[in-house]
Amino acid sequence: MKIFRYVAIALPLLLLVAVSTQVPAPPETTQFQAEPAPSQSENSQSENTPVACSQSTQAAVEEIVNAQTQALAKNDYELAYSFASPSFRSSVSLNGFVAIIAGSYGPLIESSELRFSDCLANSNGGFALIDVSFLQGGDFVYALRYLMVETPDGWRVDGASDLEVVGEGT
Repeated sequence: MKIFRYVAIALPLLLLVAVSTQVPAPPETTQFQAEPAPSQSENSQSENTPVACSQSTQAAVEEIVNAQTQALAKNDYELAYSFASPSFRSSVSLNGFVAIIAGSYGPLIESSELRFSDCLANSNGGFALIDVSFLQGGDFVYALRYLMVETPDGWRVDGASDLEVVGEGT
């Protein structure tokens, strides 16, 4: 699971680096030159730029995260596991998933309401990140970031960052 946590943390940083990296403009010359066609790497950079999720993407991502959380609240780990991506399920067994949830995400199970924000998707589809916060037992506000992948069966959870306490509730 550590690799998924690193991916969930590293992917936004890589996306930010890709967005902030700009090719310097060539010096101006007095000769007229035809502009070269964009290179394949320039095309792929613009295609991979993170953008705000469309309403339909955000709704689909939220639906899966909510469904997985509700399954966890009912101790239906098999159903919760079914919302994980194929790549996650190929590297983590159901028993491993149960251990990860129990060991690192226990407060999520006890949450009654998730709040979603800052959904970003790859501009050509396939990947999305969404920030989720929730109040646990009226005491602490937790936050985490989900890495979602689009599959033939719809959006699936590929990983999540570690839970962080980001505030106190009332």
